[in-house]
Amino acid sequence: MDVQLNISTDEEAITPTCDFTYSWCLSCGLSEDEANRFTIAVSELISDIILFAYPHDGRAYFDLTFRHTLSNVEVIVSEVGEPFDPDRHRYNPQEAIQQGNFEGAGFRLIRRFTDEFFFINKGKEGKEFRLTKNLDLHDLDEMIELSRSQKPKEPEYEEDEVPEVQFQISQITPADAEDIAKLIYRTYEYTYPKEDLYFPKKIEKTLLGKEKLGVIARTEEGEGIGYFAVLKKEDSNIAEVGEAVVTPAYRRQGAMSKMMEKLINTARNQQLDGLMGKAVTIHPVSQRVNQKFDFVTTALMLGETNKVTYKGFDEQYPQPVSVVIDFLPLQTPHKRSVYLPAEYADILQDTYNELKIPVAPQNPPAYKMADQSDMELSINYADATALIVVHKYGPDFRSVLSDMLESLEKQEDLNAIYVDLPLDNSATPEHLPILRELDFFYCGLAPMFHRQSDYLRLQKINAELDLELVDVFSDFGKKIKSRVADEYC
Repeated sequence: MDVQLNISTDEEAITPTCDFTYSWCLSCGLSEDEANRFTIAVSELISDIILFAYPHDGRAYFDLTFRHTLSNVEVIVSEVGEPFDPDRHRYNPQEAIQQGNFEGAGFRLIRRFTDEFFFINKGKEGKEFRLTKNLDLHDLDEMIELSRSQKPKEPEYEEDEVPEVQFQISQITPADAEDIAKLIYRTYEYTYPKEDLYFPKKIEKTLLGKEKLGVIARTEEGEGIGYFAVLKKEDSNIAEVGEAVVTPAYRRQGAMSKMMEKLINTARNQQLDGLMGKAVTIHPVSQRVNQKFDFVTTALMLGETNKVTYKGFDEQYPQPVSVVIDFLPLQTPHKRSVYLPAEYADILQDTYNELKIPVAPQNPPAYKMADQSDMELSINYADATALIVVHKYGPDFRSVLSDMLESLEKQEDLNAIYVDLPLDNSATPEHLPILRELDFFYCGLAPMFHRQSDYLRLQKINAELDLELVDVFSDFGKKIKSRVADEYC
C-alpha cells in the first residue's frame, strides 16, 4: 500500500520527514547503510524544494508518495513550484575546486545514492521526481532470469501411461496461502518471476484485501496440485490473468483447463465485466490457450518486456519481448458511444465486432477543454517501459506531453512508451495527430482498462525490433500485427 505525505515548505519539516524515510526504508528491507544513503538522497531533494522551489510563498506544500515491492523501493516527490531545468544546473568539478561553485552537486549526490532518478516536467501540473533503490532479496533479479530459462520440463508420458488422478477445484481463500506458496516452490523452486508468491503472508494479505480472485486444484487427499488467479484492476471492473501453475507430475490431465473454466465462471459470478491477459509472442502456446476460451486479441504491444533467456532458444532472445493483449467480456456488454479517430476507425470497429461489443461511433462535436490536462504516468523499471494514461485534455496537453516525453527519453534504457487515449472523450480524434507527430503509432484497443472506459493504446518504441520474431497466433491478431508493422516500419 502506498504511503502519502503532504509536507509543508517549513524547514522544520525536513528532519521528521527524513526520520520517517529512514525507518520506512529499513522496514522495506534495505540495510542500514543503504537506508541511510537513500534517506540522504531524499533529504537533499526535499531540502532543495523547501529552500528554492517556492521563493515567494512561505506556506506552500508538496507531496511525497512512498511505494515498495519485494524488488525495490520508490519515493515520488511532486511539487508545483517555480519552473526548473536540471540540465542548466549540472555539477562542474573544476568550478567546485577553483571557484567553490557547487551548483548541481545535490543532483549528482542523489544519482550516486539511488539506482534510478527520474525528473518529469508536467507543465502546469508541476514537476515530479522519482527516486528508486533496488532490494537485494535472494538475488531476485537472477531468480527472475532463471525462471524464464529453466522452468521444469513437463513429464513425458505415453498416452496409456498418464496416471488417472481425481482432483477438485475450489475458489481460493486466505487459508490457502501457505499451500499456494508451497505449490510455487515445488514447481519452480526459487525461480518464479512473481516473488511475492513465496510469502504466504503476502498472499494472504492480497486475498483478504480482495485484490486477487483465484482457484486451487487439490487431490482427493487434499494435496494442492494447481493454482490459477487473476488480479483485479484498481480503477476498473476487470481483472488480469496473471498467475498459473500446475505441478509437473499432474500436468496433461486437464487441470489447467478445468481451473480456467472455474475461474471464468467465478469471475462472471463476481460480476466482473471482463478478463484480460498478456501472452508472449515468442511462442503461440499461451495465445492458443486464451483463444480456446474465446479470448480475443485486441492489441500488440511491441517491446513490452526486457531481453531474457527463454527455453527453446539456443541463445538469449535477441530483442525485448512483445506481447498480445487478449480480452474476454464476461457480461452482456451495453452499447457504448465512442469517438473513433478516422485513421483507426476501421481496425477499432473490427475489434469491437470480434468482441461482440456494440458501439455507436459518434462524430466529434465542438468539444470543451478541461481547465488542464489530467494525465497519469507509471514506470515499469523492471521491463524498462512507461505508460501514460490520458483522462482529460486541456489547453496544455501538447506542452505537458512533450515535456513528459522529453524527461522520459533522457533515460536511455526505456524500451517503449505507451499512451492510452479515452475513446469516450470527444477530444481524442482531434488530439491524435499530436501523438502521431511525436512518433506514436497503433497498438490496439484497451477495453474497459481505466475508469470503466475503453482506450486507444498507442506506442513509441525505442528499441530495434525484428517483427519476423513476433509470433501472433489468431487470424485477427495477425491483422493487428500487420497494421502495427506497417506503421512501425
